[in-house]
Amino acid sequence: MAIAWGRRVLTGLVGIPTALWLLSSDMGMLLLATTLCCLSLVEFTTSISPQIVPQPKAATEKLAHHALVIASDALSLGVTLAIFSFHIASTKKMDQTALIKLLLDLFALLYIVNGFSHAILLRYSSSKYGLGLQILGLCCAWVCDSGALVAGSFMGHAKLAPVVSPGKTLVGAIAGIISSVATVLVMFALPHFSSVLPWTHELLPPLDVVPVTHQLVLGTVLGVLCIVGDLVESYVKRVAGVKDSGAFFPGHGGCLDRMDSFLFVAPCLYFYSQFALPN
Repeated sequence: MAIAWGRRVLTGLVGIPTALWLLSSDMGMLLLATTLCCLSLVEFTTSISPQIVPQPKAATEKLAHHALVIASDALSLGVTLAIFSFHIASTKKMDQTALIKLLLDLFALLYIVNGFSHAILLRYSSSKYGLGLQILGLCCAWVCDSGALVAGSFMGHAKLAPVVSPGKTLVGAIAGIISSVATVLVMFALPHFSSVLPWTHELLPPLDVVPVTHQLVLGTVLGVLCIVGDLVESYVKRVAGVKDSGAFFPGHGGCLDRMDSFLFVAPCLYFYSQFALPN
């Protein structure tokens, strides 16, 4: 499979600075998270879900609109009740197909909205470390993905999960985890060079309270979660019979393709901030 390296790099050169700029303010962060969440939900409900359970176009459009509504409050019981109400109102025949549609919506809620919700919660989990942990999570997810892709493309032979994703290799997965560990070590060390790189002090508050051994464990766990997140999305696309969730990011695919690993990393970092870092 040919990889559009040029488009991937160009998208990264534009997208990464834009994301960092938006993350620098609370309003920008909320706008970024909500937009990415909505785009991921729309991709899921218009490109993936209909391939698993065929739906009339009108029903798909209603489902996409409904997805935008639930993105506003992922943790409320009312969201789940709204999903049930939507299906009861829009389903003319209660059968296995209706149940599968409902389960797909609930899966989207658990998988996509839960991940982005924890990304937002992560920002407010600690006034000192929230922004730094958000950036750490994004960097781990993207560097792990890139490391796995490069190593797997040039050195990978043994397949990691051929039934789920024939293109992913064991070498790529190991390289991705190593890349994640390296990213954690570098990101935790950067603020200590604030005299040379003054911008790091604002974006990445010093995390010297975390021992190197903890950083190694955290990097490994995040790397494994990145691989798992990638495989989960690959499995869903495999079942649906689609190659990409969309085309929002040239060279990378859809929004969900780009954020799949982060959806697993964000909840992990949130709970890490709650139980392992001082307030």
